[in-house]
Amino acid sequence: MRTAKQRGRLMVRSHSDRLVRSEPFEVFTRPQRSLPARLLGLVIRWRAEILILAVLIIAWVWLVERMPSWAAGTTLGGVVLVLMVWPASRRYLVHRGYAVMVRHRLRSTFVERRVMNYSGNLPLLLWARPTPVGEKVWVLLRAGIDPHDIELAASYYAVSGWARDARVVPNQRLAAIVVVEIVRRDPLTGPAVVSPLSRTHLVPVPPLEEVGRA
Repeated sequence: MRTAKQRGRLMVRSHSDRLVRSEPFEVFTRPQRSLPARLLGLVIRWRAEILILAVLIIAWVWLVERMPSWAAGTTLGGVVLVLMVWPASRRYLVHRGYAVMVRHRLRSTFVERRVMNYSGNLPLLLWARPTPVGEKVWVLLRAGIDPHDIELAASYYAVSGWARDARVVPNQRLAAIVVVEIVRRDPLTGPAVVSPLSRTHLVPVPPLEEVGRA
């Protein structure tokens, strides 16, 4: 004979078993990657930052060998300041910086929205470059990922990239490559350009009689 306490335990156990069997869940397993493969992936993702840091270190070492430390620091800081103040170089650096930022943020969105195959592999971000309206990112899809999977999370790309909109454009030649277009600004919303033809109403027009006599 079971006591009421034992029957209660059995009921609780059977109820939890039913919950475990009925609740849906997903399991994402990541393949075992070696340490060199992880380091290579890290270097590829952070290649722009590593290149800038390497250039600064090389420039600092070259200047210190030829002048005092304070002069080398002043020279290097002056060059960086000129690049940030000069309009052409500032626009170039800002646009390139946005492209690098979008590439990192896009990968974070892939992780958060589970845009991956069942082995846990993310799409590969090949290249990002600025455009007149924002940025373009070329994405290489791995096996098990469809272009429709990338398109389903398009609205999240705009949010993560601090942009107005995002579009996913499939490649016409290769289905494994898609282009994510980040729309950051609309060139049609700028100030209107005054055409010289708009001033023709200021030119006096001779009467028809004078035109006929001429």
